[in-house]
Amino acid sequence: MTELAKIGKKQTLFVFICILIISLYSTYIYQSYQSEIDIKNLISGITRFFLTIGLLYLVYIGKKWAKVVTIVLFSIANVILIISLFSIDISLINKAPIIIMTVVYSFSLYHFTISKSFKAFFEYQNNKNTDVIS
Repeated sequence: MTELAKIGKKQTLFVFICILIISLYSTYIYQSYQSEIDIKNLISGITRFFLTIGLLYLVYIGKKWAKVVTIVLFSIANVILIISLFSIDISLINKAPIIIMTVVYSFSLYHFTISKSFKAFFEYQNNKNTDVIS
């Protein structure tokens, strides 16, 4: 593994951790505003969290389709967050979670599409998987 790929691996793990924290945080925030625990939405949030883990794992091991799906989903989330940022009429301090989510998803999109270190790591993962199959 090259030095650039090692950097890409570390950055990828950092992005994954940030995404998973946001996933847990959004489930928690939704539940905290309810007077009672909404079991249906709690199960939905937990399911989404585990699906996110699965998708990120597939990106980590170098599945190209998973990377494309991740980029599409994060792009949609980012568009929704940006629209929410300008359409919701609340104070700036209450918009902080939306701003943080927008920054994390934007950085994630940059990382998965432009980052040379991620490309090096992703290529390493693909070559490693190809070597195992051969």
